[in-house]
Amino acid sequence: MGSCRPTGARRSVPPPLGRSGGRERPLFVVAFASDSIDVYKVLDFMSHKKWSLNGLHKPTCVHLCVTLRHTQPGVAERFLADLREAVEHVKAHPEEKGTMAPVYGMAASMPLRGVVSDMLKRYLDLIYKT
Repeated sequence: MGSCRPTGARRSVPPPLGRSGGRERPLFVVAFASDSIDVYKVLDFMSHKKWSLNGLHKPTCVHLCVTLRHTQPGVAERFLADLREAVEHVKAHPEEKGTMAPVYGMAASMPLRGVVSDMLKRYLDLIYKT
């Protein structure tokens, strides 16, 4: 699973994802990225396995928000087994089209992203206005 690398977490990161710098502290979000495979395709595969992961960009990565359900016996091992399977599948089938990559690719390449950011801030201000 050397294709994936952690994006800044340390403690409790499963060995297949590795560890990276920083102080030891509880881990509630596990994020990973890759320079060699499309992590959005990994996200798609994991979704078919019923895992709820989130795709991010800047940097292109995927993260899992760890909840109490993830701490139940066997869940971490099942996650790692499914993640290994997803990575191997993506490596073996690079031609397959994913569903998330086009969405995040478009978002990352939009000109005038600052305008979109401003619009979203104003929208949220209106929603939460009391």
